[in-house]
Amino acid sequence: MRKIGIIGLGHVGEMLANQLVMNGKADELVLIDEKDQLAIAIQADLNDAQTVLATHTKIIIQDYAALADADVLITAFGKSALMKQQPMAELETSYQQALQVGNKIFKSDFSGILINLTNPNEAITAVLQQKVGLPQKQVIGIGTVVETARLYRAIAEAAKVAAANVTGFVYGQHDGHQVFAWSTVRVNGQPLTAAINGHHLDQSQLKIKANLSNWYTLDGLGYNVSAVTAWTLRIITAIFADEQLALPVAIYQPQYSTYISFPALIGRQGIGNLLLLKLYPLEEEEIKSAAATIKHQLDSLKNIKGE
Repeated sequence: MRKIGIIGLGHVGEMLANQLVMNGKADELVLIDEKDQLAIAIQADLNDAQTVLATHTKIIIQDYAALADADVLITAFGKSALMKQQPMAELETSYQQALQVGNKIFKSDFSGILINLTNPNEAITAVLQQKVGLPQKQVIGIGTVVETARLYRAIAEAAKVAAANVTGFVYGQHDGHQVFAWSTVRVNGQPLTAAINGHHLDQSQLKIKANLSNWYTLDGLGYNVSAVTAWTLRIITAIFADEQLALPVAIYQPQYSTYISFPALIGRQGIGNLLLLKLYPLEEEEIKSAAATIKHQLDSLKNIKGE
């Protein structure tokens, strides 16, 4: 039986619940939000929709105890509309929520795989891991998966190939210090230094185009929802199928002594082997710098009063 929990029913949490039910991806779904009325409304709406579906998902709301035997838990709490000009305010708010939510998860005896979507992603994933007390391999964040996907699209459009023909990773921080590891990128199996379908690709232009995709989304909507939801579903599928799928998720990387977005294999036990690829020296230095930024965020939380 596939049992999944979602804590936080904002834009992403609600869409994720919708997709899990509509596509029959969960046998049981536990929905939790700080607003009882919102959880009740989403449960009612999804149950109404299930009258036309060939599959049925049992939907439980506002019950942390029901998470005890869940396979996967997604944390999507937080204020997605917080201004990016106030990163410290976002960090402090998410931290306080992570302490409260983490304590309740700990008391629920949840022992599955936790996927954190809340920002700042790497730092809050680290906080949740410590508060929940699960092994580090079982607590992961969405990391730079979406940033990597945006890079694939930018390269695919420039080279006039399918996005599936592009591989490589963005390391570092989600919505922060991103490290475009060009040394890892391949198009049709070739490095970017080669001519791809007669096109010589400009790395700086590719980076700008990838970042513009995010800017357009935030400028028009004020938040990201579809891509984050789609990739979270992809990670859930990889876990249940034990795929050992390589993605740059937020994980604890012993080399940097912190959580950071780094490519690793994802399967039924959470994080498997890390992909220790040969990087350019400058890329390695940028990843160290991103790790230092994340550590600074975590250090800044030590003086904040929490539960």
